[in-house]
Amino acid sequence: MPLTKAEASLLARRTGMAVDDFTWRNNGILTLLNDEKTRACVFLLTASADINAEGMCSVYEVRPQGCRTYPNVLNDKDKAILDEGCPHKSQFPEPTEEDAIVLLNLEEQLLREG
Repeated sequence: MPLTKAEASLLARRTGMAVDDFTWRNNGILTLLNDEKTRACVFLLTASADINAEGMCSVYEVRPQGCRTYPNVLNDKDKAILDEGCPHKSQFPEPTEEDAIVLLNLEEQLLREG
């Protein structure tokens, strides 16, 4: 999950972790790490690597914009779609034009920072 520098700073302040402890750079863009054991986001409280395992976001109140909008993602034509990789996508409504605008603005911000 990509995140802005401001989001990374907020997560660092709230968790007491160094930004480098929960991010890596993917083509210059800050990205949340996955836990080696569970293969889930480092902030997901779960003990299992099962894709359907129960879990709870430990930073829910300050989660990044990408997490707030997921499973909405942009396709190669900048249209918002539901992520094919999301195992629960059938539980979400189809994205709207407003969702696409939010994602395009986030993408623009991430590219400026990268």
